[in-house]
Amino acid sequence: MDAFFVELIAKGKRLELYIDKVPSITIDELVRVSRHLEAQLDEEGSVPEDYTLNVSSPGMGNPLRVREQYIKRIGRQLKITTFSEERLEGRLIKVLDNGIEFLLEPLEGKSKPGKKKKNATDQSSSIEIHFEEIKKAILHFNF
Repeated sequence: MDAFFVELIAKGKRLELYIDKVPSITIDELVRVSRHLEAQLDEEGSVPEDYTLNVSSPGMGNPLRVREQYIKRIGRQLKITTFSEERLEGRLIKVLDNGIEFLLEPLEGKSKPGKKKKNATDQSSSIEIHFEEIKKAILHFNF
């Protein structure tokens, strides 16, 4: 299994591990990882006896945290907030070694009633954003 680590959250006696895989991770794979980790943790005794371990994939609405998550989302629309509080909307074009190529464009399904939507080519431009500049990146859903 070529799963990758996304995030570990420890809250008291509760451990939440988020992992993922390209193209996606299955429930059976999550169960297998959970059982393996529980056995390791129990054997080592490095956590309290009555701990809770949850192994999950990050939800689609959760922020992207690692490079591999961006790779999974190439071609998708994202909402990005930078550490300078700039808010960007557009399409993930390419994942680079230490950042992304991002096409600034209006999000699909976001136009307001009564307003004429401008031609996307009039508003689109491609920029490079380094991972260390990204405070939060969330996948845009068009329902």
